[in-house]
Amino acid sequence: MPGTLRFRAPQSTRVRIEIAVLAALVLFVAFAVGFMTAMPGERHRGPLPPLDGEGRRIAENLKPHVVAVASEEHNVAHPEALERSARYIEAALAGFGYAVARQEFETAGIKVRNLEVSRGGPDGRLVVIGAHYDSRVGAVGANDNGSGVAALLELARLLKDFRPAAGLELSLVFYVNEELPWSRTEKMGSLVHARNLAREGRAVAAMLSLETIGYYSDARGSQRYPFPLSLLYPSTGDFVAFVGNLRARALVRRAVAAFRANAAFPSEGGALPDFIDDAARSDHWSYWRHGWPALMVTDTAPFRYPHYHTPEDTPDKLDHDRLARVVRGLEGVVRELAAGAE
Repeated sequence: MPGTLRFRAPQSTRVRIEIAVLAALVLFVAFAVGFMTAMPGERHRGPLPPLDGEGRRIAENLKPHVVAVASEEHNVAHPEALERSARYIEAALAGFGYAVARQEFETAGIKVRNLEVSRGGPDGRLVVIGAHYDSRVGAVGANDNGSGVAALLELARLLKDFRPAAGLELSLVFYVNEELPWSRTEKMGSLVHARNLAREGRAVAAMLSLETIGYYSDARGSQRYPFPLSLLYPSTGDFVAFVGNLRARALVRRAVAAFRANAAFPSEGGALPDFIDDAARSDHWSYWRHGWPALMVTDTAPFRYPHYHTPEDTPDKLDHDRLARVVRGLEGVVRELAAGAE
C-alpha cells in the first residue's frame, strides 16, 4: 500500500503561527475587558470632602427612614411588619406632596403591594428608579434593603419639583417580594410592575435598582468578588458600583459619567455578560426580561458586607455619611437620565 504524503510546516512557521494566535487572543481578551469595564469620567480617589448643607440634611434623614422601614424582619412571613414598612413609605411620600399609587396583588394569601410615585407626562417613555422594601427570611434587612429604600425616599424629596423632559416620565417604585422565595417568580414585585408596563404598551428608557448601598470600608481586603471579577476591580470596599448586562452598557456608562460629575465619591461600573448571575440579583432583572436597559446600583452586598442576609443586618451598621454622598450623586444621575439628552 503506497504511503500517504503529508505536509509539515517548518517549525519556525508553526511557532510564528502560535505566537500570532496567542497575541490575537490576548488582544481580544483585553478588548473584551475594556469594553465591559472602561468607564467615562475620573474615579474619585483620596479623602472625601466635607458634606455640604444639603448633604448633611440627607444624612440626618436617612437614619430614621432606615429605622422605620428595616428594624425588624419584614416580609410575607411577617405581614404585620411588612405592612408597617409599606405604611411608613406611603406616609413619607405623601408628606413630600406625592400622590401614591398602589399596585396590589396576593402572595401566599397575603395582600401585598408595590408603591409608586411619578413626575412628568403619563404617556412618555419611563425612567424607573426602584428599590425593594421587603427583607430576606431570617434577616432584618437594614442594608438589604433599607438603605436603598431610604435613598429612594430622599431622592423623592429632592426631586419633588423636578419635571422630566418632554416625552419622558420619571417613576419611583418601592417593590415588594424581591427576596426569596419570591425572587424571579410570578410574585416578584418588580416583575409584576414590569409586566404591567408591557401590557400597557409602555416603554422603559432606563431603569436603576438601588440594592444594598449603605456599607463601606477603607480596609484593604474588605472587598471580595467571584472570579474573574477579582482580577478587574479593587480590593477595598470604599466604592459604589453600577452593574448592568452587555445590552445595558450605554446606560451603565452614562450613569457612571453622571455620578462622577455630581459626587466626589469612589465608583466603579461594569457591563457584564448575562451568565454572571451575581450581576442579575436584584429588581433590574425584571426589566432585562422585557429587553429594557436596566442596571443595579450596589455596595456589592455579599462580597463586602459581613451581615448580609442575617439578623445582624441592623440600622447601626450603615454609614449614613457615605450613603448621603451616594444619594447626591444619584440625584445627578436621575436628573441627567430624565433630561432626555443622550
